[in-house]
Amino acid sequence: MVYFLGILISLSVGFLLIRLLSANRLNLILHILLGLAVGLGIVGTTAFYAQILFNQFNRFLPVGVVVLLASYLFKKGDTLKCPLFVPTHAWGLLALGVLAIPLTITALHFPLGGWDAWSCWNLKAKFIFLGEENWKDVLSPGLWRSNTHYPLLWPLINVWFWDLGGRFDQAVPMLNSILIALLTAGILLFGILELTGKLMNSILVTVLVTALPFGVTLLISQYSDSLLALYLLSAFMCLLLAEKYKLPKLKILSMVFLGLMSFTKNEGLIAAGIAALLIFWHERSHKKELRPLIIAFFITLLPTIIFTLFFAPKNEAFINGLTSTEKPTDWARLSVILTYPWFEFISNKWNFFWLLALAGILLARKKLWQSTLGVIGLTLVLYLGVVMGYYAVNTFFEISWWLQTTLSRILFALLPTIALWLALGLE
Repeated sequence: MVYFLGILISLSVGFLLIRLLSANRLNLILHILLGLAVGLGIVGTTAFYAQILFNQFNRFLPVGVVVLLASYLFKKGDTLKCPLFVPTHAWGLLALGVLAIPLTITALHFPLGGWDAWSCWNLKAKFIFLGEENWKDVLSPGLWRSNTHYPLLWPLINVWFWDLGGRFDQAVPMLNSILIALLTAGILLFGILELTGKLMNSILVTVLVTALPFGVTLLISQYSDSLLALYLLSAFMCLLLAEKYKLPKLKILSMVFLGLMSFTKNEGLIAAGIAALLIFWHERSHKKELRPLIIAFFITLLPTIIFTLFFAPKNEAFINGLTSTEKPTDWARLSVILTYPWFEFISNKWNFFWLLALAGILLARKKLWQSTLGVIGLTLVLYLGVVMGYYAVNTFFEISWWLQTTLSRILFALLPTIALWLALGLE
């Protein structure tokens, strides 16, 4: 019951924030899904601020945010009427219910998550929660194999739920992994439905992405990649909805999601920076709207900046191959980087997804590179380009092993956004 209280608090924070920015134009289901997604990020960042300011948690700080938002809305005379619920949305909810079955069954078979959940994300959460005033020991250089330089949003979300319940409970990361998977699927489904009005297309696209056996495994692995996937999708979904309904304030929510995504992992910071710069360029002609977007992005980027500058230890798993004489970046490494992704794309674990994506790109052609869809496409291309560049420059790891263990997760985090991009390009 305490876990569901945490869900209710997170939802209240996000629901009221979206209410403030959307002018009640979103349908009820999408409003709830986006609200819970942003609410989880807010409770995670408030936990971070509580830790660095007071060296202890304050489980009810998010409740204060709820009170402030509600007071502001009531002061404006907002009656908080619920947004519109359309009966056809019931079919979308039924589809989500069906998708929840394999996710839940798989999660119950792997309640501790994947390897990086044990050695990295959940380990950090346990250090922070059980270490109390010694929580900073999680950043000890001796734990560099646990990626101590990575941001802390996913561990802190789990820690906040533990603190709310007053005890450590391994079920919390498992339940949150299922929740994030369903939020991603729901936002993709109801977002495409809202943008196109085509229910069956929305369901088919969502099932194609969420029901991949390999994807299901990663979704319940309790990795931060799932949170990155959720926030990248949500950011572009809000941008598209803002343009459809002519709601400039909803673009602010897009920047909030990008700022939160930067606190998920270093790859999230790279993706957030690329997406934000492209959106700023896209909105450059709307000077009055541009300033609030920049402010919103940097406010939500602040936890990442503080962590990176003042708390994150040096990345011990980095050798600059451009200057190193012992492990330089050579042609053999570059050739592996250039060829391996193609074998990854045709791997059986993706169930021909990338071949379908290629067909969609060829069919949609120019439409994918115009207006907001062009911003999405360029973000995907530039992000993958930067990642491949990092594979080339950092020669600490043997490249074949590194690509085999990490590239699939990087691609997995992009799947929902790619599906949205292609669905609208082919619509």
